[in-house]
Amino acid sequence: MNPLRIGIPSKGRLAELAEELLVEAGLSFRRQNRSLFARVKELPIDVTFLRTEDIPVLCAEGAIDMGITGSDLLAEAEVPLAVRLPLGVGRCRLSLCVSEDGPIRTLADLSGKRIATSFPNVTRKFLETHQVADVHLVQLSGSVEVMIALGIADAIVDLVSTGSTLKANNLIAVEHIMDISSRLIVNQAALKLKRELLVPILDAIAGVVER
Repeated sequence: MNPLRIGIPSKGRLAELAEELLVEAGLSFRRQNRSLFARVKELPIDVTFLRTEDIPVLCAEGAIDMGITGSDLLAEAEVPLAVRLPLGVGRCRLSLCVSEDGPIRTLADLSGKRIATSFPNVTRKFLETHQVADVHLVQLSGSVEVMIALGIADAIVDLVSTGSTLKANNLIAVEHIMDISSRLIVNQAALKLKRELLVPILDAIAGVVER
């Protein structure tokens, strides 16, 4: 049997949490010199260090068998995956935010306006659900919080944790879109083909989460 491949973020707070979770679940490994791969000791398991936003698609496509990523990225990717176990870490929320001094306060105020976001699919669905039309989405990969000040957008949809970034940029959240946390995801085919190796790992991780 080919090794089980687990994809986790290569950097950031979620990367640290993912490594801690796997180690607590009994998977002993060490990343060396910023390598993209690490072999788990005494088990046919490879840990791969990836961009967090790529993990849902790579897992769905079979490049990895299991991964840890955020529920926001799962919602945005819109790909089929077998298991989406909540891990209880990395909690925040996805919100619609506007200038504290601006005229926008309700969804109705968004008509004819521009929204900058790294989550166009989620944002589009939210707007459609609330029957908000005539909105132009500006898709970006980062630094969304400065787009109103730069004149690129009238509102943003972005992740909010403590709210300190909003305050620093004179922004307020006016609509809650979804709660976000980390998820353990599994490729559908791997759940069948590598079940003997995969299920004990899933159980061990679930045991850590439930402590």
